[in-house]
Amino acid sequence: MKSTTKSRPVCSYNFKIPSDPVAIIDMVRPMIVDAGGIVTGENTNLLFSIPTVVGQFDGACKVLEPTVVNLTVTNKPEIVSCKMIQKQLTVYITEAVKMYNKQSKTSLASNGAADTDTVAEGETGDG
Repeated sequence: MKSTTKSRPVCSYNFKIPSDPVAIIDMVRPMIVDAGGIVTGENTNLLFSIPTVVGQFDGACKVLEPTVVNLTVTNKPEIVSCKMIQKQLTVYITEAVKMYNKQSKTSLASNGAADTDTVAEGETGDG
């Protein structure tokens, strides 16, 4: 089944990651694969393809700063909004941050650090 897609960068998001972004991206990778998607490349610069019921969306992920990751969607079904994609990417990243924090707390003694299980969203573009 083919869907109508855009071929230019259509959505761009900067996510502020409260923990190690490379480790977080490494945890998101299997979530995408488990959902039927494909992830290739290194954790600081990778490509992804995520299926939806109306077609897949493709994009790239790049670490910009020690706590900022940019996700750019380059191809998506017309019917899927950038806001919908942002919401799903936020779910993946937030879950990975929670897993990372749980893993860190398990391997290190708790030092009373603040809860950092949420992802701060940055700028978005909707094409």
